Amino acid sequence: MPFSNPGSPTPSGSGLSQAQLARARSYSYQLFSDLYLRGITAVSLPYLQQIPELTAVLPTPFNADSAAASHHELFQFNIFPYESFFLGEDGLVGGEVTAVVNQSYFQLGWQTAVAATEADHLGQELACLAFLGAQEAEAWESYQTAAATDWQTRQQFFLQNHLLRWAPNCLLAIQEQSDPLFAELAQMTLSLLLSHTGDVSPPPHFLPPVQNILANEKSGFKEIAHFLLLPGLSGITLSRDNIGQLGRQFDLPRGFGSRETMLLNLLRTAVQYDTLPALLIALQATCRRWQTSYQDLIDQHPQTALFIQPWQARAAATEQMVIELMASSIAE
Repeated sequence: MPFSNPGSPTPSGSGLSQAQLARARSYSYQLFSDLYLRGITAVSLPYLQQIPELTAVLPTPFNADSAAASHHELFQFNIFPYESFFLGEDGLVGGEVTAVVNQSYFQLGWQTAVAATEADHLGQELACLAFLGAQEAEAWESYQTAAATDWQTRQQFFLQNHLLRWAPNCLLAIQEQSDPLFAELAQMTLSLLLSHTGDVSPPPHFLPPVQNILANEKSGFKEIAHFLLLPGLSGITLSRDNIGQLGRQFDLPRGFGSRETMLLNLLRTAVQYDTLPALLIALQATCRRWQTSYQDLIDQHPQTALFIQPWQARAAATEQMVIELMASSIAE
């Protein structure tokens, strides 16, 4: 699909006709999809430059190789923008969650050639919304009101059964990273998704079940690190860069490897350097920051509260867990 000119994402109530609004959303979703999937390319750059918010944070002079490297660093080492990662219990990509997304594509009439294991990538799910929005616009333009309404219903189905359940956490996490362009893009994407949400019915429990790991006497730093790094359980997202920042803050070695290895090393060396209480205070502040971010979303888009509050509750429970760890570390 060609990008056309999305301009800035256009909220409802902007004076546009329903066809124009659907078309504007579709163009925005399509451009955003391409940026998340491929980064800035020669094809997308001219369209990106027509959006003032993104132009303001576009690296100058633009270098395609640097842009590709930044995109790779962000989405291969720090944030994994897959529904299965954010809603899964194991931190892996693929599996049953991805299969359900693929099934939804089929039900909605969108055929994509993407590999089955990549179907739940943020960019692919936005591309699905772009397709649905384009179909709605065409229906309005052809004066097919019933068909247009049906395409609107399909968009709400996909939003409420997929993107609204995990994208807020993912997009907030991207905003916390050091890439200013993608931080701004994530904020714009989140605003567009939440403002697109219509009447919401209470969703079923969509986060994975969670247990109090501190209740298990066998739980140690390994289990705690694993828990903290699963967004669907902890309600927060810690990237490699976030872990590195914590290490630098307290001058602690964290080594290399996976996020879990780095966080585990950080916790263990904090004990050796007598800085565990201070590190836990920083983790508590992280949990509070996430709770505040969730509350800001609820305040700005009250109709989405049913999707945001479960994440907020998980972050609050994780904060309580960290407080219990602090109490036990001080007692020792």
